[in-house]
Amino acid sequence: MAVARCNYLQGINSVTWFVAMDDSLPGPGVDAVGRPVVDPTQNVLDLVQAAIQRQDDLREAESRHLRELSQIRADHTTELRRLEASRIDAIRAVDVGAVNRAAEVAATQATTLASQVAVSAETLRTQVASTASAGTVALAAALEPIQKDIADLRRAQYEAQGKTAQVVDTRAKGSSTGLWVGLAVAAFAAFLSLVSLVVAVVLLFSSGGQP
Repeated sequence: MAVARCNYLQGINSVTWFVAMDDSLPGPGVDAVGRPVVDPTQNVLDLVQAAIQRQDDLREAESRHLRELSQIRADHTTELRRLEASRIDAIRAVDVGAVNRAAEVAATQATTLASQVAVSAETLRTQVASTASAGTVALAAALEPIQKDIADLRRAQYEAQGKTAQVVDTRAKGSSTGLWVGLAVAAFAAFLSLVSLVVAVVLLFSSGGQP
């Protein structure tokens, strides 16, 4: 601002000096009473100075306004970045919390399932052991009379064979009779064995079907 005003004043002084050095030009102007007229007058210089000051003020105001706008944009950009970072951090925190919660639920379910499996296995083992023991006792009780009958039949067979061996005169007849008796006893014994086997199988399946 000061430089512009100085340059303007220097220009005016140069023109005045040039006019004063030229003899062909008329002399300085005078007013009605003969006083020299100053050109430019003080009011003109004041107006020029005011205009220059106004331009300087406008440029300064514009520069200040631009700086304020730039600062506002920078502050707004910084605030947006901070808010976006906070939003992303909040989303990540929610995701991490959800993953941790899912892991906790999965661990709890796994522990509960393992406990249930262990209890079920122990209960099943106890039931199988009880069923096997009861089946063994029932089978032994069912086979005991059958085995006793088979032993009695064998004893009777041996006694009959001993009696037939002592009869010499009726050897052929006794031999035939003893043979038929032995065959009958053997067949009966085989039948009893088959019956005992069927009974044992039936008892075993009936005991195994009980809870």
